[in-house]
Amino acid sequence: MVDTKFLWRNINSFQIFGYRKLIYLNFNREYLFSTMSSKSQPEWHAPENKLPLPTLKLYNSLTRSKVDFIPKNGKQITWYNCGPTVYDSSHIGHARLYVTIDILRRVLTDYFNYDILFVMNITDIDDKIILRARQNYLFNNFKSETNSLTQELIEQVKAALNDFAQTKLGVANNRSALNLAPSKEDPKYLLYANTLRETVKVVASAECSLEDNDVSQEAAHQLLTGSKDVVSSWLDKEKGHTVTDQKVFRDLAAYWEQDFMKDMELLNVRPCDILTRVSEYVPEIVEYVKRIIENGYGYVVDGSVYFDTQEFDAKKTHNYAKLQPWSAGNEGLIEEGEGSLGSQLLGKKNKSDFALWKKSKPGEPSWESPWGPGRPGWHIECSVMASEILGENMDIHSGGIDLAFPHHDNELAQSEAYHECEQWVNYFVHVGHLHVEGQKMSKSLKNFITIQQALENYTPRQLRLCFLLHQWDSKLDFKESSMSEVKSIESILNNFFINTKALLNEHKHSVYESDGTHRYRNPEREIISLLREKQVAIHTALCDSINTPAAMSELMELINKTNIYLSNGRNNINVYVLENVAKYATKMLRIFGVIGNSALEEIGFRVSEQQKVGNTEDIVLPYLRILSGFRDNIREFARQKKDYSEFLVLSDKLRDVDLVELGVSLDDQEDGKALVKLVDKNELIKVREAKLRAQAEKAARKEEIAKAKEEERRKRLEKGKLAAEDMFKNVKGEDQENAYSAFDEQGIPTLDGQGQELPKNRIKKLKKEWEAQKKLHTEYLAWVANNNESTNTE
Repeated sequence: MVDTKFLWRNINSFQIFGYRKLIYLNFNREYLFSTMSSKSQPEWHAPENKLPLPTLKLYNSLTRSKVDFIPKNGKQITWYNCGPTVYDSSHIGHARLYVTIDILRRVLTDYFNYDILFVMNITDIDDKIILRARQNYLFNNFKSETNSLTQELIEQVKAALNDFAQTKLGVANNRSALNLAPSKEDPKYLLYANTLRETVKVVASAECSLEDNDVSQEAAHQLLTGSKDVVSSWLDKEKGHTVTDQKVFRDLAAYWEQDFMKDMELLNVRPCDILTRVSEYVPEIVEYVKRIIENGYGYVVDGSVYFDTQEFDAKKTHNYAKLQPWSAGNEGLIEEGEGSLGSQLLGKKNKSDFALWKKSKPGEPSWESPWGPGRPGWHIECSVMASEILGENMDIHSGGIDLAFPHHDNELAQSEAYHECEQWVNYFVHVGHLHVEGQKMSKSLKNFITIQQALENYTPRQLRLCFLLHQWDSKLDFKESSMSEVKSIESILNNFFINTKALLNEHKHSVYESDGTHRYRNPEREIISLLREKQVAIHTALCDSINTPAAMSELMELINKTNIYLSNGRNNINVYVLENVAKYATKMLRIFGVIGNSALEEIGFRVSEQQKVGNTEDIVLPYLRILSGFRDNIREFARQKKDYSEFLVLSDKLRDVDLVELGVSLDDQEDGKALVKLVDKNELIKVREAKLRAQAEKAARKEEIAKAKEEERRKRLEKGKLAAEDMFKNVKGEDQENAYSAFDEQGIPTLDGQGQELPKNRIKKLKKEWEAQKKLHTEYLAWVANNNESTNTE
């Protein structure tokens, strides 16, 4: 009988040793396979998903609800984000918008693994840019041409003041404006009123300088600098039409675009995939407007082109103001959307109609078009640039909630009119408002915070954590108490990562040692179980319209409970369990952009002072010098046979001074072995300085208490200056109650002032007083002697 199993297992061996023929002589190969095929594998049971996960939903402004997120092309997403109008410094509201959009983009890319084409525009043609550029240009020329302080110059500034009062505040002159009560209807009133008041003070100061015969250029420039807003507005009104060089407008936009990009880089906002500028798409804008007219939704009036909202809304396939239909008739919002230079755009068929193309007036940039020299309207730019790159439909369009109407509603209308489609955008994502300490941010309220100002008080990481802790589509109140909470969370995270990395680095040196204990017990099971539970909870939160506050809450609960586990001590923890938690926390924080572009295997926040690139000598020598110096001191102390306490002082200096300068923290543990941590040098110095301040304050309080006690003792001892033998003899005669006429040999009274014998209980009381004074006098004499001895010694 042929042992087929043996032959099958060893067939290759037989072939190797040249026994193939032998095999075929002993059994038929077909017989072998037929015998084996009669043996079937056991049934395989398909696993059951006991924990089905939710699908991603996004809050869609087009439905004002959370809806399933379904990209039109599998895992690919097309996304257009409204960029900034670049004419001034970016503020904390911009930070909230662009960091929040960056968080959403990172989550969709790095967590849900979508492939995103992300487009953002720069608005470099706009009424605000035109005004600011023109005013800066005219003011700088006026200032450079002013060489001295004159009465004529002062009168010009006064004329500008009166014009400002009339134009901005609606009063005849600046004197009347100073007496006006604040207007509730115009939120800019306070800003205008404050500007006017400050300018009045500057003018008064200039008049005093002129009276003192100070006609210097410096005095003149102080007047102009202090009244810049008022004078710039006046100059623009008088000479704005003379500015014809388009470079004036482009230079201002280019400057602030660069400033914005620097801010975004500091905030760790990923650059867009494609950046568009309005000034580079004017030919495409002209063609876009032409088709809207051809499709019957636009009309020309005196060189300008308007969008016909009623004609558009009348079509069954179109709807105007999809995002905020209740705002369609809001004339205030409509006028604001047309820009500060749009008030002269006349001839609209309907109040809700808006400019697609604006006829350029003198002093405005212009481009040729079939309707004459002009410039793009505000809303058309995004429609054209997004359509050029993303086509007739996109997955996501995003921006601030303040742009929903009229800007985004007008974008939708003109784009759907151009493409003759029902839906140009599938998901409209709007980031919520930002207030400061409960109020809308405004220069007039003195709560206007630029990004650079915010970064003077908070790190980019802290700002991002703040935005993460608030739902992206809700209002955020930026206040000191919220940032205190953020700093606390950052500290918890940082300490967790530092401790974990220290333990992992320590474990590397003993990874192959074993004491026979596996250290995977109930505490470890609980942490791993918690980790898996939080992974599901965080996924669920992110599927719920990318709910980062909930996700962060789950993550912090995981960290806090792991910290409790860590408190068991290095000998009672499983570093692999700890590493799992740390790696997951790092992964999620990297996805959120809280952790920067560190290596993927790196855990936690990067320790900036330690992440240096250089040759081995540059990196290692600072540590070796400290080690060598410490060794030298130990040897010297040993030769001098110093007391052991001095060795401890030297050891503390190594910990608190020398290693701090290298960003190394030695955390003394209960087992007597320090845990070595790499920490940001600046953070360690701050901690050390805070510790030294606390010690100094404690010492000062102690010294103050000692001085107070010494003063109290001195006052008490001063009472002992009088000898006990004389204490009752100095009582004045007029004090009849305490006057005495006879004393014993110790000076204790025996007769009162009338010669009457004192009662025994009275004598007993006086004796106690005498004994107390005797003791105090003895202490006094010792104190005086001690002070004299100290004085002689000195």
